[in-house]
Amino acid sequence: MQRSDFLSRISANIASTGYHVTVVTGGALPRFAYTIGCTTTTGAEFVFAGGELYSQAQVGEIMRALVSRIIQAPEGPHVSISVGVLGRFSLIQADASWSERLLLGAFDYHQQTTLPVWQIVPDGPHRTLDIPNMSHVFEVDSQPIWQWLARKWEYPIPGDSMALTNLPVLFGEQATEVMRWEKDDWEIFSGAGPEVPKEDRRMVPLGVLIGLDKTLERAVYLPVGKGVWRDAVELEWNDWG
Repeated sequence: MQRSDFLSRISANIASTGYHVTVVTGGALPRFAYTIGCTTTTGAEFVFAGGELYSQAQVGEIMRALVSRIIQAPEGPHVSISVGVLGRFSLIQADASWSERLLLGAFDYHQQTTLPVWQIVPDGPHRTLDIPNMSHVFEVDSQPIWQWLARKWEYPIPGDSMALTNLPVLFGEQATEVMRWEKDDWEIFSGAGPEVPKEDRRMVPLGVLIGLDKTLERAVYLPVGKGVWRDAVELEWNDWG
């Protein structure tokens, strides 16, 4: 899409609903979504970074609920609301070192060098490890899951390589099985792959999983059709068969 068409779509959405939501996927980073246009009505933009527990549609539902409440709330962005079974969500002010990297479209649209940005964060039981604390200054070494914002991808596979995993891995459980079925087809699970419920499966960038656990670099170098496993309390990989 050309830039002029993109800006026209943003303007149309802002005219219709008061803001536009951009969802960014692809590459080695977690998915993230942010508003464009809320600066006019609320004095700030909003970002939902990571959160693979939720589908893209659910992220949109969460963002709409928060923005709607903030527009109506005299206390401004200092709110916490429940969005049904999706959990309770609050806001923290994002440091500029994050917003300047993630909200490029918002800065471009508003033609501003600085913008107030608030991060939408779920409560503890719904907070996967791909959700950063954006109130802290972004530093590559302290943000391994988000390191690809500033670090060059140097693995011998495409940076947008994806892997099928399960929610326990994203909540911090150690992955115990890795399989490379095809050149660009990985499965990385905590527990036995065939026993992972469908609702717990998530397709995420391989770079996210390597950021969660550097020992998962082993997946990059597996020959097609090969896999490894390990005990849940050990780090040493064993070849299948």
